[in-house]
Amino acid sequence: MRESIPYARRVKPLMLGLMGLFLVNTLYAQTDTLKKPRVGKHVFTPITYSNLPLTNSYFSTFTGVGSTNGLVSDLGNLPLRGLSGEVTFIELGFAYQQRVRDWLAAYVELNISARVGTELQSILTQGFSTITSFNIGWHIRLAEGKKYRLSGVIELQNNKGSFVNLLGFVQDIINEQPNPSLNEKIPLLGFASGLRYAYALNETIGFKASAALAYGETYTRGQNGFSFDAGAGVDFDFYPKYAVPVGLVIIYDVTSMPDFVYVEGENSQMLQGKIAYTKASDFSLGIELAWARYPFLNQEKPVTLRSVALSARYYF
Repeated sequence: MRESIPYARRVKPLMLGLMGLFLVNTLYAQTDTLKKPRVGKHVFTPITYSNLPLTNSYFSTFTGVGSTNGLVSDLGNLPLRGLSGEVTFIELGFAYQQRVRDWLAAYVELNISARVGTELQSILTQGFSTITSFNIGWHIRLAEGKKYRLSGVIELQNNKGSFVNLLGFVQDIINEQPNPSLNEKIPLLGFASGLRYAYALNETIGFKASAALAYGETYTRGQNGFSFDAGAGVDFDFYPKYAVPVGLVIIYDVTSMPDFVYVEGENSQMLQGKIAYTKASDFSLGIELAWARYPFLNQEKPVTLRSVALSARYYF
């Protein structure tokens, strides 16, 4: 009987090959790049969790912080109710996309998020966790018209979760487990593909939507599974018509991707908004606000998260 090859071992050579191809594409990429993301007469404002169907070259950064409260859980049969609980989120992100042809771009993304309990209950039930996500992919234009763009993406995902679970450690001791575990590190590899769409109603209003499906390793060791992401929203640019250099984006997104959600079988719902400066021709700077419903370990219901972030993108 042939021994099955783990999913990670099958995907790693492909990821290394794609990284090499990405570097080659970057060296021989076209230099006559488009600048800001324009569809028809409308210039779209980029927002972190809803990428546009355009092959512009850019470098972007993202720094955010958020918090949630109202966590309630039990320690074995001992209820922890009555204790306030809070989890603080800190997130850093970097992205680089290089236009190779008018219809093709290569990109890399690096995101690091940390989630830590800051009070007695949340320290016990949530502990400390970090998720590092490194993605490499290709962005391909599929269709275009005077007012719309449609593109597809193919992406390899390399995630790593690190979890310090105090409650699980105590429960293992109570249940007399022979090897109680306090810290666990879980690497995940996966493959994703998706579609991105944008429509320019006029120079002031535009619409955007995206969807992606991924398959790969899960946080349950030895198991593979599917995850998804889907979102849509509206984009306003008040500069061309009203001479006010302000852009406003509102996006609703649902995701179960492992770089966001580490509770198996659950998903996160997020309403995100951004206010940005839109007068510059080669960069975008803005404040992103988000309200989300996140699933947490040892919680029966999703918990509300509120966050604020500073994002910047430079086009070249």
